Amino acid sequence: CLAFVAARGPPGPHAMGAEASHRAGDYQDPVLPPGKLEVRISVYKLELTGFGLLDHIGAGLAGAYHTGLVVAGEEWAYGFHDVPGKSGVYCSKPEMNPDYIFYQRVILGQVQSTPAEISQKIRKIAFTDKWAGVAYDLIERNCNHFVSDLCWQLLGKRPPSWINGTAEGIALKRRRMRCQETVLAGALSAYCAEHASPSAPAPPPQNAKRNSGEPEAPSPPGAKAFKDAFTSTFEMRWSRGEKAVRTAGEHCPEGEDPQVARRRAEQALLVAAGSAASSAARVVAAAARMAADARRVQPAAGLEAWDAQWVRESSSLLKAWREQACSDTLDADPESAQGVERTAQVCAALAAAGDAALREAERDFPFR
Repeated sequence: CLAFVAARGPPGPHAMGAEASHRAGDYQDPVLPPGKLEVRISVYKLELTGFGLLDHIGAGLAGAYHTGLVVAGEEWAYGFHDVPGKSGVYCSKPEMNPDYIFYQRVILGQVQSTPAEISQKIRKIAFTDKWAGVAYDLIERNCNHFVSDLCWQLLGKRPPSWINGTAEGIALKRRRMRCQETVLAGALSAYCAEHASPSAPAPPPQNAKRNSGEPEAPSPPGAKAFKDAFTSTFEMRWSRGEKAVRTAGEHCPEGEDPQVARRRAEQALLVAAGSAASSAARVVAAAARMAADARRVQPAAGLEAWDAQWVRESSSLLKAWREQACSDTLDADPESAQGVERTAQVCAALAAAGDAALREAERDFPFR
């Protein structure tokens, strides 16, 4: 039940929301008016070696943390088990979880409630399918996600980002890769269906599995260029907006969930990256098809020169098209003004490559 935190780690013990004393069990709950309860987080390190000092140092370097939420004298946490239908939420004595090394406590605030009401609310959350033991995922649904959800339900605020920072970063990358692969598969399948040879067999459905030993259908011209351009453009567009996604929840209005704000920004960026990548891929694949047609009629002796010149001529075009796609100014329609201009640019690049091929062929056969 861990989360891995960036090497810089948590703030020092005197940082806002953190108690200066971090000896397990030495905390005294404040005296509060009736009906008010303090809410805090117990942060633990992973037991790595069984030797206290080495574990304390090693877990800090690894950034491995477990958390539990403490309220009304009980500590609530979440972990994995393999029993279907059973919650992974459990309760223990505050700061005394025997499976981990207590590290520090983070005071979050106070809630207007009674212990019975709090217990009922937490148990209602605990018995949802979301927090079943079999639903545990180290990266996307760990102990810190559970504590974060409890904090939001009880206080309307989230824990400090350092507690689950690296796991959140890995999860973000995982979701981005899933989206990229899904959108690419659909776009590439549509491209192949549109540009397949009339004699070629129809492509299988997007998620269909190929039988063992069955030959793979030949890809139409430009398919590799389509895939490469899609991937590079998606990653470029994503990288330019990723920081805004990570910080989207930092300045939310009161009452707005920062996690929801980050997911909303993430979804918007994924849509934008997919759109940009699809546009760039269609444009680059069209140029690749023109290049394939032109290359077929070149003299064999000049092919190496043709390839080298085409790479030189087309690289600046590809870069410009990706930039346009990432700034949402690329019109992929070949009949548009941009499309006509692109065709002229590609024809000029192909003419330069053809001249290079001809010169090389004439060097090999001067009598021509």
